[in-house]
Amino acid sequence: MSKLLAQALAVGLFATAPAFAHEAHDVEAALEAYSGALAAEDVAGAEAWVLPDGEDFTIFEGAGTNFGWADYRDHHLAPEFAAEGFDIDVYDWNDYDIMIDGDLAVATFTIRMEYVSHGEARERDAHGTAILIRTENGWRLRHLHTS
Repeated sequence: MSKLLAQALAVGLFATAPAFAHEAHDVEAALEAYSGALAAEDVAGAEAWVLPDGEDFTIFEGAGTNFGWADYRDHHLAPEFAAEGFDIDVYDWNDYDIMIDGDLAVATFTIRMEYVSHGEARERDAHGTAILIRTENGWRLRHLHTS
C-alpha cells in the first residue's frame, strides 16, 4: 500500500510541475517587466505591474517606506528620476526563487545596480523580496522590499 501511495504522490507532483513552472514563468515575467520599466525610468510602465489603488501596494526600500503606489510614485520614483545628476545605467533583477500558493506568489531575487547619483558613478548589489497577487490581468506586485 505504501508503494502505491508513493507512486500516486510522485505522479501528482510531476503532473503539477509543468503548471507550476508556467506560473513561475508568469511571475518572473511580471517582475522583469516591472524592473525593466524602472531601468528605463518609466514610471507609467512600472505602474502597470503593481496594485495601484489606495494602499494596496507597499514598498520598503532601504530606510524608506511608502504605503500606496501614488505615495511611492509621487514622493520617491518621479522625483528621483527627474533629479539632476541621476541616471540609471544598469538595473537588473535576477536569480529568482519563486514560491506560489494559489493566488499568492513570493519571490526573492538579487539586484545589480549601476547608476549616477549627484553626478557620481555608483554601483551596488542588493536583494529583494516581492509579494505578488494573481489578478484578472495577471500577477501584480502587492509588496516589495529591497535592501
